Amino acid sequence: MKKIVYIVLLLISQHAFAQQEANDVQIKYALQQFGENLKTHHIKNILDALDPSFRIAEYSDRDVYPVVPQLVNPVILDTVYYETVVKKNNKIYAKQVAVPKTGPKMISWLRMSKFLTFERIGHFELLMGLADPVFQELQPAKLLSKVNVKRSAGLMFVEVAIAGKKYNFLFDSGAGATTINESLATSLNIKINQKAIDIKTAGKGGQFKTIDSLALNIEGVNVRGKQVVVANLNALSQVVGQPMDGIIGFDLLKDYQVAVNLDDNLMSIYNFGYFDQSTGNKVPVKLNGNTAKLEVTLKVNGINYPSILMFDTGNGGSISGNYFLNTYVNGLVDKLRNKRSSASMDLTNQISKAQIGGIDAISIAGYNLNNPVVTVDLPKEQNPYGFNSHGLLGMSLIGKFNMLFNYSLNYIQLSPNKNFETPIVPLYALGLGFQKEGGKFIVKNVDEDGLAYQAGLRKGDELIKVNQLVPESVDQITQQLRVLARNKIQLEVNRNQQKMKIELKKFII
Repeated sequence: MKKIVYIVLLLISQHAFAQQEANDVQIKYALQQFGENLKTHHIKNILDALDPSFRIAEYSDRDVYPVVPQLVNPVILDTVYYETVVKKNNKIYAKQVAVPKTGPKMISWLRMSKFLTFERIGHFELLMGLADPVFQELQPAKLLSKVNVKRSAGLMFVEVAIAGKKYNFLFDSGAGATTINESLATSLNIKINQKAIDIKTAGKGGQFKTIDSLALNIEGVNVRGKQVVVANLNALSQVVGQPMDGIIGFDLLKDYQVAVNLDDNLMSIYNFGYFDQSTGNKVPVKLNGNTAKLEVTLKVNGINYPSILMFDTGNGGSISGNYFLNTYVNGLVDKLRNKRSSASMDLTNQISKAQIGGIDAISIAGYNLNNPVVTVDLPKEQNPYGFNSHGLLGMSLIGKFNMLFNYSLNYIQLSPNKNFETPIVPLYALGLGFQKEGGKFIVKNVDEDGLAYQAGLRKGDELIKVNQLVPESVDQITQQLRVLARNKIQLEVNRNQQKMKIELKKFII
């Protein structure tokens, strides 16, 4: 009797679980309703499907409802129907045929979740003369371009062409808008809107002039720069030791799949097709403010704290936490190991000071990394743009992965690269800041509480050799300093025209 009851309960539970997914009748009804809304231009009803594609709500200076008809009204539809339904990767795809009162019919695809929530439709891209991104998801991924990635200060740079000439752009997944150096925009005689507008940045934000649109090209791949920010990037160029003509992020990632292989320092750009084989783990992301937020778990003093952080390849640090993370962890800034003061520069060239130290571990996409470094910024005036996350992940941590960005399906896929097992080195503990001036690398500041000062380095010293290597870039010096995870290193410096040797001892992590 007990066995019969158990079997009945099992069958009921399986049936209840199966009912969580939509059946064919429900799918057909949902499509009919969506088609009617599209045909009659019920703006409120189609907004949820439209917004994930174009992020209209992110433009705070626009009213949403006047924008939507600009995309819909050029075609007055007579009939909307659906010919094909495809279930793939826990998604539902439908081939939509929209027949206007005059002119040829328009065929596009839409995507729904398995629970019949609308996610994306290719109809609007077609109205603007673009390719249908939803249809691409049903096709094998097509390689469109490959471009070399240059590394400096842990960050990634790629060549981006403007009017046929190539320039050095920072690849920054935390950049919601493309940025161009003001001096470059002026030299190219690009029309700049003189009225500055409020722009969100990872720092405090600020007022920036903009360019309405800018045609960019990455090895044959066209990128539409929309509302391009114009900023003075010269100071940031000095910090990273690399000329920075611009910054590119969301404008590339919204239209293409982008794979970054840091083992080979290569970026591959694909359409939004699928891959028959892939390595690594996918982590869902939420796109907010044109940047990707994902869930990680921070381990602090033995306690796990699930957290929401921005995935930011334009930040050279490890983990940067804000006021909310500090509060969430019940005073994180007081729980950091080997805590010291730190400083960073944002797009407005403002310097912000913070506290920096170590925590137990972080788990991201199913991978665990021990002893990550966390910077906690607690300004008197809180950044109004950071309220939807606890902070961000930077390249000192995410640079341990090869990565694939797919913003159409809202995920980033991570797989450990050859540097994954290398211990995270708390270089901040050196208390050392240096900068390239001409062909020389000059120590600009030395924290008296830092290990570099204790070893004998002083402000104004010229770094001549690092472990017998004559450095050619800031990145080379940084990479050599990471050897401190395993061994001591020898520095040769020039101080007041006299050469000196200084030894930095191995870190005890």
